[in-house]
Amino acid sequence: MKKLKLAAGLLACCMAWIPIEASAVNLHDEATMTEQEKLLKEYSDIIINLVNNERVFYRGLEEVSTFPALNEITCVRAEETSQFYGHTRPDGSLCFSALKDDAKISYNAAYENIAAGQPNPATAIQCWMDSEGHRKNILRENLTHIGAGYFYLEQDPERYQYYWSQFLIVNRDGGQPHIFDGQYVPERWYGDPDGSHEINAADANMILYYDARHCAGIDVKTPTGFEKAADVNQDGAINAIDASIILEYVAALGSGTGSELSNYIW
Repeated sequence: MKKLKLAAGLLACCMAWIPIEASAVNLHDEATMTEQEKLLKEYSDIIINLVNNERVFYRGLEEVSTFPALNEITCVRAEETSQFYGHTRPDGSLCFSALKDDAKISYNAAYENIAAGQPNPATAIQCWMDSEGHRKNILRENLTHIGAGYFYLEQDPERYQYYWSQFLIVNRDGGQPHIFDGQYVPERWYGDPDGSHEINAADANMILYYDARHCAGIDVKTPTGFEKAADVNQDGAINAIDASIILEYVAALGSGTGSELSNYIW
């Protein structure tokens, strides 16, 4: 039996999962989502946040959004790559038939990134960013939307086990990004400006990068939710103090004496 597992310490789950048809994946109705689907949506959101870090924060490109139908069909593609690893589907059609025919998603242009063997979203993103072709897709200036999908195959003869997929699309109406049903940009939590859903040194580093450029008079374009998440001591400024609070909190967690992040505000 095939199973899905979200790993890497942040999330852990292992339940039956056979997403062959697009309708088998529900990421649009939280009231009826299974626990595995809630975890799957969280992985999708993390990947999209990390993509927007690369696009918006570090390169000043346009932010991309997502929507449930796009993530659902991208999860189907992740499962399909566990059967046939490539941009051709197991039935012999091109990967984009999943968008056009199965999910009925319209687009002006579309691209697909796939990866296998990476145990968590951060390593999947790093794999894509280290590859010229995949990085080019992520950083295309005209992109408007990204879907992210994941599939875990426990008894995998190829020993990859972890399968990742992205659909990256362009859909514009009169030059402006098309608005899809349920479209959103994933949240960034308090103390987690990098949007990885884990408060760690990467958040402090992002704050320090922002502060250094700001002090040098260089404008920094930020993803939605970054400034609220980064202003840890809530004084209206994002600077080394916020980074230090996060690092103190992370150190306390590592020593087993951690408590709420708010307890470390100076």
